Amino acid sequence: MLNTRIGSLELSSPLLTASGTFGHDPSALAFLKPGDLGALVLKTVTLEPRHGNPIPRMCEFTGGVMNSIGLENRGLEHFQQVVAPDFSGLAMPVIGNAGGHAVDDYVAMVGAMHEMPCIQAIEVNLSCPNVAGGSLPFATDPDAIQRVMQACREATDKPLWAKLSPNVTRMAPLALACESSGADAITVGNTVLGLAVDWRTRKPALGAGFGGMSGPAIRPIAMRMVYEAVQAVNIPVIACGGAQSADDILDFTVVGAAAVQIGTAVFRRPDAFSIIAAELRQILHQASTTLDELRGSLEWPGRVS
Repeated sequence: MLNTRIGSLELSSPLLTASGTFGHDPSALAFLKPGDLGALVLKTVTLEPRHGNPIPRMCEFTGGVMNSIGLENRGLEHFQQVVAPDFSGLAMPVIGNAGGHAVDDYVAMVGAMHEMPCIQAIEVNLSCPNVAGGSLPFATDPDAIQRVMQACREATDKPLWAKLSPNVTRMAPLALACESSGADAITVGNTVLGLAVDWRTRKPALGAGFGGMSGPAIRPIAMRMVYEAVQAVNIPVIACGGAQSADDILDFTVVGAAAVQIGTAVFRRPDAFSIIAAELRQILHQASTTLDELRGSLEWPGRVS
């Protein structure tokens, strides 16, 4: 009932992990029933190790969580030698997530993941700051997106997803840049830039100052941007932002999402995927409908069909 397709990938469910929230440890899957999670999207890996941002790195606010992890990871060599072998034989697709500060970084990461049999698809994290060309993320500039994705496309024939940022004014031009440069799917989006402060200390709540907001408070922002992307491109759009229930998944589906990544909800309930999957099956059965029938069926106000 929950079978889902993203390009050439066949998934048992439209529910995916959001990069970073399950880390690189497949033992977390022990909380879930088989078939409830469609694919495991891994935490971003960069060419060289990254120590991350100053602590504190996480704080809660009404409506979600803020984080400033800073893409902490042990680098490609550690991932190849220590982490990747743990995913061999896993009964679901594993999606690698490649980060970088320059086009060459991304190409090296994608090329390395192309050689790993355990990786079925690669999500390119375009939210990384563009050090070579400025401090803004690649995901804010269509030209920068095209440079990265075209180069990555030449480095692999595995399914290639582009992970975009919601910290932009319009999503359509960025989605089109991904599609025209060879992306097989687009993930929309990532955390929303915010600031939390403590008036008692007169300091930001996070060690790096600004941080990324996630959780239910950002869901309407993600919903709008997923809709804009779906209207602009013909490749699958994967929603990411604030989903925590079966109704949220179906809302994103009606907007046109091919699948939905879940992150913050898992922090409170490690078995959230199985809870939501069970709710989805029950709702779809009671409504006598399917995900395919609902997908993209949003009726816009005032629009004549």
